[in-house]
Amino acid sequence: MRMTGNHHTGQNPEISNQEGPTDLLVDQAIAWLARDGVDVPGTKTHDAFQVWCDQSPAHDRAARQVRAFLADSSFDDVLRKFDTASLNDGKAGARTMSAGMPSPSSHARPLRRDTGRMGSRMRSVFAGAAAVCAAVLVAVVTLSPADHSTHPGYIAANTASVTQALPDGSTLQLARGTELYWEFSKRERLITLDKGAVVISAAPNRDRPLVVTTPQSRVSVVGTRFVVIGDDNTSEVGVAEGTVRVTQQQSPPAREVTLHAGDGVVVSGDGDVRLRDFDGASIEQVLVGWRVFSGASLIDVIHAVNRQSGTEILLDPRLSDLEIRGRFNVADATASLDLLTRTIRAKVINLPFGYRLLTR
Repeated sequence: MRMTGNHHTGQNPEISNQEGPTDLLVDQAIAWLARDGVDVPGTKTHDAFQVWCDQSPAHDRAARQVRAFLADSSFDDVLRKFDTASLNDGKAGARTMSAGMPSPSSHARPLRRDTGRMGSRMRSVFAGAAAVCAAVLVAVVTLSPADHSTHPGYIAANTASVTQALPDGSTLQLARGTELYWEFSKRERLITLDKGAVVISAAPNRDRPLVVTTPQSRVSVVGTRFVVIGDDNTSEVGVAEGTVRVTQQQSPPAREVTLHAGDGVVVSGDGDVRLRDFDGASIEQVLVGWRVFSGASLIDVIHAVNRQSGTEILLDPRLSDLEIRGRFNVADATASLDLLTRTIRAKVINLPFGYRLLTR
């Protein structure tokens, strides 16, 4: 079963958009322009990049857009700002770092603007010369989940929330930015949540339980109504009706908790399991963006905002591990950024290419 329209087209993402380059092509162009020799005619890297650019007009436009982005004076201003910041951090030492912020690597060197080839600037960002500068060009990204878009049970809510009925009578409600796939066997009904938030009304079947997995947890139910949220570093489960079993599955020994209506749990990648209350009456508010974060890392909050608002917010890596608590509408990027800037005393810098950078 495949989604169509705004949800999932099944087309090759590199050629489905004839009006302009896709995010995938832009990412590939960035990776090419970060390589040594890309701007030196006659090198293998230069020749291979030209072959890549010639694959289609969209490939060529992606390369030109990334070059224009890097040539923009506003981008240079940001690089100079972070160059100064990294030097100051090195002089001030750990005393200047807020709680929860990692100190810069002792092997890092400040980013210096190269007045020569633009590719040198690209490499200085991508090679990790200054960890602070990496966020300027690369959207908040950790290891991406495996691409399951060709799986017959793949469902994605790309531009709006999606409601999907499954063959067993269960109903899935996906918040915007959510990706998952389902596959049923004789033993179980399995749903793998790659990212995002899904509200599930599970059809009862004691002989074949419904199981939802995230990188951090495994949720097993017979018949109930509940929500599962998969962030990069944590997963959350909240129960509105019935009973579910949640197993932490990343850090042994595995820990299992049983949740009833009104119960919730947050499972982190390091094995931490935290119980919390859950308001089952407002379960569908998750679909329109409302999230309650309790001790979440700032990078998880930003990922959630990017995913559900469709916005590209970059994060200063020094702020990634700040602990965030509060209620946010992650579908509203402007309101979320406004709340964050006041809460952590940060600021937002508008960058070329439609990006916004959250920093101090």
